[in-house]
Amino acid sequence: MEGRVGAGNRWRAGQWLGDGSLDAVAEINRQCLDYLAAMAAAGPATCPALFAGQPAWGTMPDALRARLASSPYLLVDAAFDDEQRWQCLARMVQDVPVQFADAVFVGPGAEGFVRRVLVFGWHLARANRQLARVVLGMSPGCAERIGALRLQDLDWLAQHRPGWVRPRWERQPRIWQHLLLAARESDSDLLTRVSLRGLQLMAAGVLASAGRARGV
Repeated sequence: MEGRVGAGNRWRAGQWLGDGSLDAVAEINRQCLDYLAAMAAAGPATCPALFAGQPAWGTMPDALRARLASSPYLLVDAAFDDEQRWQCLARMVQDVPVQFADAVFVGPGAEGFVRRVLVFGWHLARANRQLARVVLGMSPGCAERIGALRLQDLDWLAQHRPGWVRPRWERQPRIWQHLLLAARESDSDLLTRVSLRGLQLMAAGVLASAGRARGV
């Protein structure tokens, strides 16, 4: 489940990151889309809310996947704005709620994919928190907690709680409908508007997380 994403496919909303910072985002996004397409083709049981009413998921052509993968944010999430959950992991990995034990992403190499998402978040939390806020929707509090973790903590999480890593906006299928439509039309203006909307939603999530942390 690999695919290369050319720089010419970059959505204009992400051109300010022209230094190659989005390369890893595009690679992970492409893997995410490949897994989702394979899962949708096999049946919608894993993500019923996401796949409902969207039969195109299982038949996404390569060009459409490449355009979607080039979005200026990660299409897969790991609760990067949920400070309470990461605080739980920071205390003791065994405290992580058991409901995240069931994997969403399945198939060959899925555990490695989950670990890659977690390690990428950990890397940005330590090396570039501003970028983490934009492309991951990571709140400052989560960045503090994630950056302080050990790699062995992430290994445990990938192995025992793979369901922590999930498609972004899993329960908001309309957002994905807009993404799929924009990519299918191959309209750069539409792609830019949709990508900006996604960035706004992620920023709102970061603000909401900060408010919860302050008890607002």
